[in-house]
Amino acid sequence: MVKGVNKTVIEVNNTGSKVFDKIVFYVSPSCANLSAKSLNKAIRGFTFQLDERAGRGYKSLRKRCMTRRRIIFGVGALLALGIATLITALIL
Repeated sequence: MVKGVNKTVIEVNNTGSKVFDKIVFYVSPSCANLSAKSLNKAIRGFTFQLDERAGRGYKSLRKRCMTRRRIIFGVGALLALGIATLITALIL
């Protein structure tokens, strides 16, 4: 929550990020007198770092999900094979 009217707010609508559509920054009063160039540099570094981390997170998450699916499929196949063998043995 932002209180007061002396806050410097920077809203980035076109982030150029795969992850973020819009980002809102609230600049602390101690840094409000920085130049626009300095603030822009800080914002770009912040958003790109998050974008890179999120990208790696998505890839590793997808890899973990695919690994889980393969394990579940393998266990299911072994279980089905075991049940089929058991039924065959009981019938014969």
